[in-house]
Amino acid sequence: MDENLRETLLGGQTFSWRDDGDGSFSAVLDGRVCRIGSLADAASDPFLSDYFDLSYDYEKAREEIAAKDPVLREAVESTGTIRLLKQDHWTATISFILSQNNNIKRITGLYDRLSRRYGHEVEPGRYTFPTSFDMAQATEEELRALGTGFRAPFILDAISKADILDEVEALAFDEAMERLQAIKGIGPKVASCILIFSYQRREGFPLDVWMKRVMREFYPGKDPSYFHPYEALSQQYLFSWIRSRG
Repeated sequence: MDENLRETLLGGQTFSWRDDGDGSFSAVLDGRVCRIGSLADAASDPFLSDYFDLSYDYEKAREEIAAKDPVLREAVESTGTIRLLKQDHWTATISFILSQNNNIKRITGLYDRLSRRYGHEVEPGRYTFPTSFDMAQATEEELRALGTGFRAPFILDAISKADILDEVEALAFDEAMERLQAIKGIGPKVASCILIFSYQRREGFPLDVWMKRVMREFYPGKDPSYFHPYEALSQQYLFSWIRSRG
């Protein structure tokens, strides 16, 4: 398969990974620095194998998505294979709270500052993303000083309601969407991102500015059910494709 590891890791579904500049990428996950140059590096690591969803047939999914219509075919062929990552629930929740009205560069910067302030150093200059327990004593003043802005009270509310993330696992998709939105600052788009990129709910279809444009221009009168059973993966292909077009 024509794996597009860069788009999978740096395209907006996670903010944990860094381009090491030598063809490899690294992230602090599972309490350690993980380094990867290709998916072959993940195959023998049980944690990374699960994280990269290696047991799922992405080649079959990609073929069936591309066969659906000419727009999806162009999106798939121009992008290469994208995977849906299985991230830690808490990390994904805070990451997508940070993503509101933001861009990837700024979100990554906020992610790093939270890690340095509340996480644990595992290698020189590399820190774990803090757990809800690590952040239990965080204040709004501290969070705003790190640049989180209007998102600071949302993060504090997520800390106080972290148990919701355990409840979501057993819920049907619509119920899970509703339950996540009990956390301040989480609306339908953020809830859908959390469910896709942490709980691997493949029926999610986040609608941000880019995707609203795609639906308006290329799929008038259609809703996410048109892309079933590949709603989330189709969304990722279309999201990558429309951004590359500018």
